[in-house]
Amino acid sequence: MMNMRVLITALTLCLGLLSTLGICLAEPPTTSAPAVADASHSPSAPLQQRAAELTAALREYRGSLERLLALHEQALAKAVEKQRTWRDLYDHGTISRRELETGEQAVQAAQAKIDETRRDIDAADHATAEAVTMEALAALPPPAPGERQQTAGLSRFQGTAVWSLPTIVPKLEQLFATRFGHRLPISALGQTALHDRLGFDHRQAMDVAVYPDSPEGKALIEYLQSEGIPYIAYRGAVPGSSSGAHVHVGQPSPRTTVVNDTAPRRR
Repeated sequence: MMNMRVLITALTLCLGLLSTLGICLAEPPTTSAPAVADASHSPSAPLQQRAAELTAALREYRGSLERLLALHEQALAKAVEKQRTWRDLYDHGTISRRELETGEQAVQAAQAKIDETRRDIDAADHATAEAVTMEALAALPPPAPGERQQTAGLSRFQGTAVWSLPTIVPKLEQLFATRFGHRLPISALGQTALHDRLGFDHRQAMDVAVYPDSPEGKALIEYLQSEGIPYIAYRGAVPGSSSGAHVHVGQPSPRTTVVNDTAPRRR
């Protein structure tokens, strides 16, 4: 088992740096003096270092979630095996219906922990994808209204429409149900626990777990652009891999506060 105190300390130091990077993502740069030729004095140098530190911390966080997931899977296996025994006892009249239902509830609770941890892993992947491309996004010039910008790892559209989550979510859900026959794969709707820990305001945004170049991703992006809704499409945390790929609907999340605990808790 990893030393959780060390992990919490590492994440505290690295994720605290994210609060300063939020300004780069959410606000256009102000007019400044000409850049100094020396690369060591370039504003991108500390940004690159902090993005790398954040990425490393998030990957360590994901690793701890994977270890936590393994523990939950072991607990589920034990609960299922115990429930089989209780079912046999119930069939032979040894235990009551209430005792049998208690075992069923234990299985459901164990499965719920697994599902929640998997969602946390997906959220960590999305955060990692954003951290990996943080420098590239910050290096882009402030987008003009209606402009679309693109790099190898992301594309960004500066929509100007007035919109809100309560109005756009039902429309996107209808789009996916009609065209693809399944629900809109929302991975983060508004503010989440991870955004709280990272110190970002995600209240007016949502993340959709689709690969931008997939049929679903293309349809989503096409709709958002046609409606003038801003977005940032991330192609993944690692080049050539779709892990962490998603479409962030809304403007880049601005900084809120610095928090000091991002390590997963046993549930």
